[in-house]
Amino acid sequence: MIARIISGFLMFFFGGLVTVPIGFAQTVKVGITSKTLFFMPYYVGQKKGSYAAENIRIEPVLIGRSDVQLAALLAGELQIGSLNADATIVINEKGGNLKVIAGVDNSAPYILVGGKAYKKIDDLKGARIGVSALRGGATSILLDYLKSKGLVHPRDFSMVVISGGTAARLTALESGAIAGGVLGIPYSDIAVDQGFNRLGDTLELIPTYQFNAVTINPTWAEKNRVLVVRFLKAHIRSLRWIYEYPDQAAEFFTQEMGVKPPYARRGVDYFTKNKIFPIDGAVTLDGLKMNIEVQARDGVLKEPLPSPERYVDLSYLKQAQKELGL
Repeated sequence: MIARIISGFLMFFFGGLVTVPIGFAQTVKVGITSKTLFFMPYYVGQKKGSYAAENIRIEPVLIGRSDVQLAALLAGELQIGSLNADATIVINEKGGNLKVIAGVDNSAPYILVGGKAYKKIDDLKGARIGVSALRGGATSILLDYLKSKGLVHPRDFSMVVISGGTAARLTALESGAIAGGVLGIPYSDIAVDQGFNRLGDTLELIPTYQFNAVTINPTWAEKNRVLVVRFLKAHIRSLRWIYEYPDQAAEFFTQEMGVKPPYARRGVDYFTKNKIFPIDGAVTLDGLKMNIEVQARDGVLKEPLPSPERYVDLSYLKQAQKELGL
């Protein structure tokens, strides 16, 4: 009798331990620029259980502007930032201290798309172009690309900030609010099929780039190292799921973000074929070096240029990869 009572108690106690973590999962606020393919790994992790497996609950916070996300990260209102590395470079050069710890998008696949009346790049002279911010990220890429084609800001065109990422710029293009803008794949495909004009591919000029990256404030991260490592383990699992199940990933893209077939599958295939999603969460130091060079051409950095390692801390990622047996 006593043995049965003890056995029942142990089953209740240890059975309870299995369910306790669900109620006490640590919440991590993650800054995300837009609910688009660029940030799909976070939503995959949230819906497919990658974070739950690490006893984490993420709270995606949509912040369409990098400067606002940076301020929230520095103030401790976000625990994880997910933004282009340009922003991290700029804030660190101004005396801040943020670190890139993993990759989200290790390239910036942007197509320059013009309105129906703008059939070539020269047609954009005197026009208004939609951007996500006045500096950094997609804007730096756009300015660099247009400069290579002979168009210089502000001499040849003006810019208007459109918050909300590439999907918002597509909407602005459709409404006629802007003459052109860079659109991520597959949104550029959608625009072209609607009769808008494909004016150029920025990957011709900048094939590698540390675009969106998992970014932390070291003051918080060092106090929560175990949590950060668990977060990265979940992040890597999400990335690997996209590569392993592209059919399901495309369906997920449609269900979660409203991008219809065949565009959803085109986007997933493009991002995996071109290794834009880093399957092991890696940071591209070659890409980060390009970020630095673009920022120098944009007048943000001066010679001698810093090394990419100045802006990264790979210790968290290496630990996560080790624990996953990679």
